[in-house]
Amino acid sequence: MLMAALAVTLGGSSLAQAEALVGYVDLQKAILTVNEGKRARAQLKKTFEAKQSSLSEREKVLKELKDKLDATAGSSDPAVLEQQAEFQKKLMELQQVFMKEQQELQKLEQKELSAITTKMRQTIAEIGKAGGYTLILEVNENRLLFGQDHLDLTNEVIRKYNAQYK
Repeated sequence: MLMAALAVTLGGSSLAQAEALVGYVDLQKAILTVNEGKRARAQLKKTFEAKQSSLSEREKVLKELKDKLDATAGSSDPAVLEQQAEFQKKLMELQQVFMKEQQELQKLEQKELSAITTKMRQTIAEIGKAGGYTLILEVNENRLLFGQDHLDLTNEVIRKYNAQYK
């Protein structure tokens, strides 16, 4: 039994002495830097601006109506009260549309970026296997306290991704 324990101990120590190769990738930076990520962001920005323009126009109309209503504040005229109620209704509708548009943009962004993320994880796995890495961590500049530059695989991931997914 002593010989078996000694063999396990010696075998375990040689494994512990084997050098582990660890790399890291700023996945967010990589996603936003690859060509596909840039195209996705440009398309999302275009969609956002179109929706923002529509909402701004509706907001402008409501502001004009509010300014008119403010001039008649305190009036008990049924027509004015009806306009105030109509304003409140339109304001609530605009808020609901804003929330709906925001949710749609978030879903669209998530859909676009999750497809890129899936492919990027495959690219990272290929780099890890080819480079003999034991572990590749996902980091971002706010969480990485220190890392040797040669262990940062972000630029390599970006290059390989752009080459694979033109």
